[in-house]
Amino acid sequence: MVNRVPFYYGWVMVGTALAINSVSSTVNPVVFSFMIGPMSQELGISQSALAWSLTFRLFAGGVAGPLLGVLLDRHGARWIGVVSGAIVGSMLITLAFVHDLWAIYLVFAISGIAGLGGPAGQLLTTVPLAKWFVAKRGRALAIATMGMAGGTTLAVPITEWLLGLVGWRGATFIFGVVVAAVVIPVSAILVRRSPEDVGLHPDGATSAEAGLASQAATRGAHLATTEDWTVRQAMRTVVMWQLLLGLILAGTALTGTLIYRVSFFKGLGIAPEAVAFGTALDPLTVVFSSFAFGMIADRVPVRYLGAIGLCGLAASVLPMIFMPAAPITVVVHNVTWGVAAGGYITLNNLVWPNYFGRLHLGAIRGIVLPATIAASALGAPLFGFLLDSGLPAKQLWVVSGVCFALGAICVLFARPPRRLTPHEAPASAVLVEAAR
Repeated sequence: MVNRVPFYYGWVMVGTALAINSVSSTVNPVVFSFMIGPMSQELGISQSALAWSLTFRLFAGGVAGPLLGVLLDRHGARWIGVVSGAIVGSMLITLAFVHDLWAIYLVFAISGIAGLGGPAGQLLTTVPLAKWFVAKRGRALAIATMGMAGGTTLAVPITEWLLGLVGWRGATFIFGVVVAAVVIPVSAILVRRSPEDVGLHPDGATSAEAGLASQAATRGAHLATTEDWTVRQAMRTVVMWQLLLGLILAGTALTGTLIYRVSFFKGLGIAPEAVAFGTALDPLTVVFSSFAFGMIADRVPVRYLGAIGLCGLAASVLPMIFMPAAPITVVVHNVTWGVAAGGYITLNNLVWPNYFGRLHLGAIRGIVLPATIAASALGAPLFGFLLDSGLPAKQLWVVSGVCFALGAICVLFARPPRRLTPHEAPASAVLVEAAR
């Protein structure tokens, strides 16, 4: 049995990530999908044109990702979190006062460099936690991820209520104040870079050697490397590109479906209240599914969980294609989507540290982030273009399903990487290879 410190500060870090994820859920695509209709009506701008604002935010996040990842490795998320909270909060407040499309694009782009509100996880919270935990990484990230899902669950009805009470401008102003009021003080007071910075070891082990023994004992079915791959080494592996292809396919379909599904359901004549209720079931289900997938991920290879999640997302669009225009269709789609999203989120959070280690995790994620974000950013305008070109919505959902299914195949066969030559790995490195 491995000795551990009486109280491990890593769980405080989990709490900070939970809080930051909860409030930053107000800037994710699910909430924006409720804003885009009222914004379009007031401003006289088409929804497809407004969808580009999300694209610009994601692109800005992709451009800033490599630098943000390196900064997180070197300095941690403490002061980066303060700056990010200030940027996102102030930009949401500014959005309440703009009237021109170019200004909306600019506000969204500036907010994108903060690293908050990504559709499948965000560097500001996932990278630090992956450094604080190895043997318990799955459950730690699962708890933190519940913040994003739980926050979205609350944000959907709150958004609908605020839209009726103060309009989309008042709603964005209030969201901006909340984001700044939570993210800034939580980051400044509680966040720390890594356990080694405060004299601790991952998972609360009393020594580095005890930690390695614990990791090997508890994650024997899951391949969690204790090697620290550099960016160059990781980029030379086939699995890196295989994972990227799968995530690019999934990201394109994910964002496009999220943005246009609400308008699709309302266009079928389903009552807005029923659409809001059904859509809220998505993040509510994610709260439980992400936690369940995260707990299982400490024992089951993450590529299996990711493939299951992507197959589930493919299955979730089937009701939109074949079921009647009724509230039950909204419910079945969103519940299926929410269950499957837990596997997709777990894949994004865990595959990089599990395959390539802790030390250069921020830099590695910062390098791959632009590709995945670019795919997510193009999803909304691509789907909007297809709809504007006359493609029936049901055929568009077929495109989503195919993308998710192809992504699942890529992920399923993305086996953990091996070192090319023995001298590349540290002498103390251990790879648990039962997942093979």
